Amino acid sequence: MAEIPAEAVQRAALAAVERVGGSDRMRTDVLARLHSPSGSTQSYPDIVALASLIATVATSGWVVVQDLRKRKADLRRDVLTRRIRIELDGDGTASAAERDAVIEAVVEQIVRETTSQEDGQEDGQDQSGTGQLP
Repeated sequence: MAEIPAEAVQRAALAAVERVGGSDRMRTDVLARLHSPSGSTQSYPDIVALASLIATVATSGWVVVQDLRKRKADLRRDVLTRRIRIELDGDGTASAAERDAVIEAVVEQIVRETTSQEDGQEDGQDQSGTGQLP
């Protein structure tokens, strides 16, 4: 299995922090969560819960992309979004709106990064109109 792209996961997580209007504190907590071997942080519970969700979604998103690529499966945005939702544990630490905003931001960042790697496409935009990832 290919290694999870740590820098790409971090960019996806930070894009999600921006999407949910996160503070500098949340940005710091997300980065701490991503780089902590135990995955634990000592901070304010609500901020840490959302930071944890963001880190989890960013990591899961790239794991899903790698899995779908390995199986040569469909990599459309809606497929990626649905797979991430299925893989999330519904522990109720974040509202559905927060969860959906985080997932959407992470999927957008993944699409931006994967399409910018493909030759012939500019600005990371999918030019097919189908939402197909490379």
